[in-house]
Amino acid sequence: MELLDAPFERTFDARSEIDGVVLVRWPEDAARAIELAHVGAPRLFLVATGEEPPETSDELCAWVRVPAHERDVQARIVELRSRASVARPILGDHGVLWRGTRWVALSPIETRLTAAFVARPGRVLSRARLEKTGWPDGSPNERSVDARIKGLRRRIAPIGMRIHTVRGQGYIAEIQPVPST
Repeated sequence: MELLDAPFERTFDARSEIDGVVLVRWPEDAARAIELAHVGAPRLFLVATGEEPPETSDELCAWVRVPAHERDVQARIVELRSRASVARPILGDHGVLWRGTRWVALSPIETRLTAAFVARPGRVLSRARLEKTGWPDGSPNERSVDARIKGLRRRIAPIGMRIHTVRGQGYIAEIQPVPST
């Protein structure tokens, strides 16, 4: 049996996330699903055998009955990630920043810096905070943050994210409308 035809048998923690899509066991984690809906998190319901699937009128949720084929789960994750990332970039697995169907691969330091900006768009992040975020194991040299931000600006611009300098304070991320393809 090929991998694509194998049943989806990986077990997931109720808090599992793949590429920015939260996996929710249904109906066991119904309360968590409500919390995720309130914050606008994309969610894939893993519906137990014999259970009724949840109402999925929200475009940021879908469901699959388990056990499921890996390709079915991945297809739904891709669909949800694409829908959710139209409004806001999603930092997925392995340092990939998604926006609609576009993506940018980031280095580990760029991933940590971008995670801070995506989590707080429109808020100023100080240079000190970015140093701690980007280099958790030690201090970079005096201009490391500036150099990384300069490169990061070029990398994320095509997906509609801009980083601006706030003189004497730090940096702020602006999320623009999805760029046309």
